[in-house]
Order: sequence, then C-alpha cells, then structure tokens
Amino acid sequence: MNRTAIRIKHAATGLAVVALTWLASPAQAAYPDKPIRLVVPFPAGTAADISARRIAEGMTKVLKQSIVVENRGGAGGAVGSEYVAKAAPDGYTLLAGTLNTHAMNSALYKHLPYDPIRDFEPITRITTFPNVLVVPTSLKVNTLPELLALAKQRGAAHSLTYGSGGVGTTAHLSAVLLAQTAGVTLQHIPYQGTSLAMTDVLAGRVDMIFGNIPVVLPFVKSGKLKALTITSEARSQQMPDVPTVAEVGMKNAEISVWIALFAPKNTPPAIVDTLSKAALKALDSPELKKGYEQDGGEVQKDDTPAAFAAVLKSDVERWGKVVRESGATIE
Repeated sequence: MNRTAIRIKHAATGLAVVALTWLASPAQAAYPDKPIRLVVPFPAGTAADISARRIAEGMTKVLKQSIVVENRGGAGGAVGSEYVAKAAPDGYTLLAGTLNTHAMNSALYKHLPYDPIRDFEPITRITTFPNVLVVPTSLKVNTLPELLALAKQRGAAHSLTYGSGGVGTTAHLSAVLLAQTAGVTLQHIPYQGTSLAMTDVLAGRVDMIFGNIPVVLPFVKSGKLKALTITSEARSQQMPDVPTVAEVGMKNAEISVWIALFAPKNTPPAIVDTLSKAALKALDSPELKKGYEQDGGEVQKDDTPAAFAAVLKSDVERWGKVVRESGATIE
C-alpha cells in the first residue's frame, strides 16, 4: 500500500471515529430519556416510602423526566436492595436505601445477598429521622438519668424492658447503643411491627421504646407517654423541650436514621453526578424541606457522592461494631 493510500485510510478511520462520537453524544446528553424507577425496599406508607416519594417528585421537576416509585419490601429491606444491586447500571433503576439496609444489615444478616459498599454507587442522603425515647407515665421516671439509675438498680435479674418492631430495627439498635453507652442491662421485647410494641408501652406492660417523632408525638402531647431524650445532635423543632442524648451525657448514643439514594455499581460517573446534582437542587426546595419536617425529619444532603461514600463507610463500621457486641443476628 502506497503512502497516499495509507493517508486516505487513516483519514477515513478518523472520520469514522468522529462520526461515532457525534452519534453517541446525543444519547449521552439526553439522560434521562425515559422514566426512572426508584425502588423502596420497604412497604408503602413507611418513612422510607414517604421520603422517596417526596424526592422523586422533586427530582422529576428538575430532570424533566418521571421518577416512578416501586415498593419491593421484605427481609428488612434486603429484597429490594438485592434487586437494585443486580439491575443494569444505566441510571434507570435506583434505590432508596436506609441506615438499616446499608449500615446495619451487613452485620445482622448471616447471608446478606448484597454488599452495601461494593454493590452500589452512593449518590446522596436525602433526609434523616431521629428517634425519641419514651416511657409510659406509669414508670416513675422523668429524665434519662433517672431511667438509667433505675436500670442499674434493677440489674440484669429484673431489667427494664424495651419494645421494637423487630430485631435489627433502629428502635432495637437505638436501645442497644444506649445500653452499651450507659453500661446497663435492658431486655428486648421484639414485636411484629411498631404499632404492636407501642400498644404494650402505652399499657405499661413494656417500660420504654424508641420511636420516630410522628409516632410518639401525639401520645406525648396527650400525656400518655413521657419523652426523655432524642437521639439527634440538635433538639427537634417539633419537640423543643426534649433534650438530646448528648445534653444528658450520652453523646455516643446519637443516631439519626438516614434515607439515601443509590445506583447499581458501575453506573457511569456522569450519570451519578447528574442524579446527585438533581437531588441537591430538589432538596433546596422550601416545599420539600417543609414536607420532611412534617414527617418528623429534616433534609440531609451530601455535596458529592464521594462525601456520602465516606459517611457510609463510617456508619457501616460503627453499626457493625454495635450489632456484633449486641449478639443480634437474623438468619
């Protein structure tokens, strides 16, 4: 082949590459060009579900493309999380993951079908919910120090009891963390759902429970329950008279239950970045902020996916330690 033929061949190859690049550009720039599924690994009506629907509505306005919420509950969030972990990494299947699914389940479940770090691309947290420790009025304590003093007085033989919606829930592990921090023994009474646990707390058959603000606030206002502390770093606007755990000397017992957006591992960085920026813009909406406050939480966002990845790694380590020390496991 002579030099002229070689030059012509190279030029043709270059033109082909340019043409392919030009053809590919509109598809890349068009993301998203079809509806996005946001999988909630819990039933409809849960905090994760309500929060996901709020952010989906906000991001739909930003992206000018529908985000459809799909509930896939089961196994403490493991069913829906596994589904998204195995989905195509194209930005059209996302997960509304939680502190449970990504920081607690890996230590709780002996055979978790996904890895919370290796199988996902973290995007950003969207909201956090603190837990409030409440006791029935029949329990003659009015502060957390009084409660802990009573727990030490009772000892392991006649320990105070606490209810939860099941092993591995944040209500369960909030109490575990408190007991570990304070050095007291508390007996766990798991129920098939928070409402059943709350019924026995209200009746005085169980001594305490950690619950979300919307669940406990009506009972506190009516005088049926007493709120002793809240697990957030700052006091809640909805319950301003309730001290934080740090204020009563239990800083290590802080816990805010976050809900966050994840994509399957190997989703292109440009798509993850697009989703991150859309979420952050939606979370700046006063309407969305007000909605999360009405739900008993607050907006919680991470400036970059890398920032959230660091938070996630820290929480996996922290809660893994809490769970292992508690001895709690789920088959």
